[in-house]
Amino acid sequence: MGGSKIVFSKGTQLTVYIDNRKGTLAALAAFLGRHGVNIYGLTLADTEGHGYVRLIVDDTEKARQLAEDSGELVAAREVLLIRVANEPGELGRVLAALAERNLNIEYGYSSGGPDDEKGLVLVPSDVDAALDVLRKAW
Repeated sequence: MGGSKIVFSKGTQLTVYIDNRKGTLAALAAFLGRHGVNIYGLTLADTEGHGYVRLIVDDTEKARQLAEDSGELVAAREVLLIRVANEPGELGRVLAALAERNLNIEYGYSSGGPDDEKGLVLVPSDVDAALDVLRKAW
């Protein structure tokens, strides 16, 4: 598959279930930061009175232990981490390669500024199969 180079790997995402009220996310981020955990990416969702934050961090086990020790409910899940050129069509190429192999994307999130590479976190139906597809395509 032609086009720009992409970088991809398997990673672990933490989901921390938190109260949906002012300051909760700030307290979690500050707490992890005080303990030397760097947050690379996050997404938030809410439900009635509660919410959750999905985190990609530099030290998953340390962050998990810290959150659990502070009384938070935490879950971990394998994800696909991708860095791709922030150009029109690049995300479509990646997703098309996965779709051609019948891999569903359950959810995902991304970040990147106008002059940055795009950072993607994708949760495909099979992370290992998705990695295999990307290795063969790029």
